[in-house]
Amino acid sequence: MNIQLAKSQKGFTLVEALVSFAIVATGMLAIVSFQAGLFTKTGYNKARTEALSLAQQKIEQFRHYTHASEDNYIDNNSDGIMDVDGTYTENPIDGQNAVFTRSWELTTTGDVKQIDVTVSWIDAANQTQSVMLGTAIGWISPRMGADQLAELADPIISSPTGHAELGEGNLSDYPPAEISPHGGPTPDGLDIYRHNDNLLLVDATGNVLLTLIDACSTFTGTCDDFVKISGTVYVDTANTMQNPADIFVIASDAAHCERWVPSGTLLSPPTTTSGDYIFYNYTCYLGGGWHGNIGFVTSTGIQQRDKMCQGDPTALDIWDQPVIALRRAYRGMIQQNHAGTIIYFSQGIKNAANLTGHDYVFTELAISQTEGAHCVGADAPMTRSDSSNGMLFHDVPADFFCLNTDIDGDQIPDYLDDYDTALFNAEPWCPYDPTDPPVQSHKISGTIDILSAEIMDLSNFTVGTSDGPGNCAWVSNFSSSIDGYQATYSCTVYDWGNGWTGFVEIEPNSNYIYCPSVKQHFSAVVSDQSHSFGCISTSTVVIRGSINVQANSGAVSSMVITDLNTGFNGICDFNSTSYRCLTPYDGINWDGTITVTSDKYVCGATSGVFTFMDYTVIDSPYTHNIEIRNNVNLCP
Repeated sequence: MNIQLAKSQKGFTLVEALVSFAIVATGMLAIVSFQAGLFTKTGYNKARTEALSLAQQKIEQFRHYTHASEDNYIDNNSDGIMDVDGTYTENPIDGQNAVFTRSWELTTTGDVKQIDVTVSWIDAANQTQSVMLGTAIGWISPRMGADQLAELADPIISSPTGHAELGEGNLSDYPPAEISPHGGPTPDGLDIYRHNDNLLLVDATGNVLLTLIDACSTFTGTCDDFVKISGTVYVDTANTMQNPADIFVIASDAAHCERWVPSGTLLSPPTTTSGDYIFYNYTCYLGGGWHGNIGFVTSTGIQQRDKMCQGDPTALDIWDQPVIALRRAYRGMIQQNHAGTIIYFSQGIKNAANLTGHDYVFTELAISQTEGAHCVGADAPMTRSDSSNGMLFHDVPADFFCLNTDIDGDQIPDYLDDYDTALFNAEPWCPYDPTDPPVQSHKISGTIDILSAEIMDLSNFTVGTSDGPGNCAWVSNFSSSIDGYQATYSCTVYDWGNGWTGFVEIEPNSNYIYCPSVKQHFSAVVSDQSHSFGCISTSTVVIRGSINVQANSGAVSSMVITDLNTGFNGICDFNSTSYRCLTPYDGINWDGTITVTSDKYVCGATSGVFTFMDYTVIDSPYTHNIEIRNNVNLCP
């Protein structure tokens, strides 16, 4: 018998089996423990990500919002940031991964507000976890006349780049780039190419100037275009010798602005008919989601006498009238309602938006001349002869363009980038310029009574304020009574620290309603106010037109419309370039006059009086332009 062979065939002993089982069990416990820890860690990371988002959201509220009804938001010293320091805690927030508690601490040092936001939650192990984000917010008024370039910095609201990035390299570095469906060459000489899912903005030598990220769909083959904002820069030859080649257009963040002329060169640019302006065109290319500023610098540096006139010289609405500023701001506004308090957030421009006619007039004026009124009037930069009394700049926006603007009348913002409609709302206007946010707001409310025995359609009746067209709402719509109709309105007006000064204006928008007073002025309003308007049902004469004042002539100082049959004086609203007069009549015919007072000659008038005979409602509104000259021989 082979004893050695027998020994080699023995099995495991009980002890060896127990030891092996212990080793395997220990390994399995380690794996289970690892898996449990992994799941716990994953849950923690999800909760932590959500907590960081909540903290960032609160910080953004502080960045974009400087007034509210709660004491802890009040800006008492009008420096644009919250003043009351302390620690504040919100009600618990039901999140996706936990119930969160959000608190923040405000600390002021000079003009800087330190904000520390903490978000805490209870994790799966019943342990308290937390994250904290901190930031410092400073404030510089973007309207400080002492430093016009501060407007370009715009420190209140950060300007996102959108979907564009500054370009790199040459077109040859991007094989196989192909001409885009939006390709060119464009009028400014640039081309657009597609490379993979991106679009490339390329100059004549192949340099890649700007890249639009993920603009194209590989599956559909379609591409979004660049955002384009374009216009003309006019140089006022009467006040400056600056050459257009030395005036550069710039845009904030990831953008490219190209200058070009329809004929000639930037060094030898085209000239308007009488030589009042030399000019060039520009186009700024951006990515969807962008909001920011388009402004100007010169090769010699901006001097205090250098001024940019913007706006519409022919506008009667105050928010469209000319201003002086070296930049135009572009912002959209979305909003949330927090327990009755509206909080606004900035929003960018939608993909492929194309804004045209955003013109500027570059001039030189005295250092003290910083108001838009210096851009218009006799021989002023925007109303020289080549401007056709300012009509060249009709509908040009002022120094803030609201991306919520509704251009097709459907009450939907037309240039606003996509947003989460479940969380935010957007109106087809901006209540104020968010680059210069107000300190607080006030309410002006009242009734509108229309004396009438007739059935009337009042759906077009509107009410607005000098702050903008969208700051008023109907508390109750027009309802009929034995005496006529009555409605209740409420307007929100914004106070920048010294009280609100402006007007509330009603617009009947009907030739069959006359209101003896359509505009109520207010000064230094620091609390809620009330004012009511009264109107009557009758036909209304509406005569309007332009006011063309020759260089070095006097301006119009007053206008009165008078009914020759009744002697009744209506109302006239006018500025240096346009006017509108209204008065009631019997609806059959109207004989009347408009008396214009000026220290120079009013062309076509007898001692400043224009006479109108046999006017009917069918003619309304009637256009009649007024020419002011130094003497009768200069009249057209």
